[in-house]
Amino acid sequence: MTTIELLLPALIVASGFWIYYRLPVSDKPWSILLNGLSGFLVSREHKGRPTPIPQFTTDMRYQGTTPPPNTSNKHGEIEYLDGDIPVIHWYEEVRGSVFHFVTAGNPANEAVVIVPGLPESWWAFHHQIVDLSSDYYVIAVDSKGYGQSDKRLYLDYTNPGMAEDMAALVDKLGIKQFNMMGHDRGAVVTDHMTNVASLKGRILRYVRMQQSFNEPHGKPVPPHHIMKTKFGEALFRSRNFVSFIYRAWFPSNLSESTLQRLEYEFSFKGTAAAMRKYFETTDFGVELNDRHNTLFNAMTMPMLLLQGQYDKGQHPEEYGQSPAFVTDARVQFIHANHFLHLENPVATNRAIRKFFTEVKVADKPESKRNRVKAKEQAAEAS
Repeated sequence: MTTIELLLPALIVASGFWIYYRLPVSDKPWSILLNGLSGFLVSREHKGRPTPIPQFTTDMRYQGTTPPPNTSNKHGEIEYLDGDIPVIHWYEEVRGSVFHFVTAGNPANEAVVIVPGLPESWWAFHHQIVDLSSDYYVIAVDSKGYGQSDKRLYLDYTNPGMAEDMAALVDKLGIKQFNMMGHDRGAVVTDHMTNVASLKGRILRYVRMQQSFNEPHGKPVPPHHIMKTKFGEALFRSRNFVSFIYRAWFPSNLSESTLQRLEYEFSFKGTAAAMRKYFETTDFGVELNDRHNTLFNAMTMPMLLLQGQYDKGQHPEEYGQSPAFVTDARVQFIHANHFLHLENPVATNRAIRKFFTEVKVADKPESKRNRVKAKEQAAEAS
């Protein structure tokens, strides 16, 4: 065997690695093609990395269940945001699916439920969790198929089904009334939550972020027709998918450390296959029809349509008539692209807080009971 024959396999392998680590990150079709093809060969998915020395809360307020396979955090484990703001990781089973979620703040305070979208988990809203948890009880959920929630492929991945899941989770946590926030794909789920019978009258305010409303999605339209295919699944698990979203499709100017955490959260084993399963159940046309035929009539709570001003596919002019389609809505634009909660968290948090503070809701029965009880206790003490 000649020297060339000995070296050729090593040269081929080395060339493959060289190409793999230099795959282009752009929104051009050829870049999407190359990265998708790479996902058939090499997967970025991981099985989770448990915390070396986890710290647990002494307030085990939720019974919990066994976490799904390939997760990192334990039930009741504490993680600190911004150095000193504790969030607690939990797992609960509802309707046959196991959900991972985190909580922050005082459980006695008014609740805020956050449902992230593609390609994000609870952590993408860490800025909002830190800010709101001083005055609200924040519950940020990994949707089915995302983060550390269930990814079994025989589960119900339809938007109405996942809305029912979220309603069942809220019930299991003992949350009577709550504010709701949904972003991107998460907003499609929260839209359907407004139509869940058991939640009627319980959603106090709704912050709806970065999703089409009364008009069809503007151009360019994200390639959802690709995402429901085997190629889409390979693209989801490819090395550059998260970078493609945040750097090419929606340039966001996020730090390298932020991108690394976002990539880690989207790369739990099974995510890519679950995403494909989800996109098999829906498309923009179905979602637009659902809103006009059913969901707009169910959106009777105060709403804030909070949009990034520079999203290339969701143009500000598309929202000019949006408030006329529901009972009580206002539209606000943030100087940001699609991921306003990460790109401009100060302005995003300010808008959310202003909405929560200025938009009053009817007095809640449980609040009345609490005040009566407090008065009785004060009278007994005197």
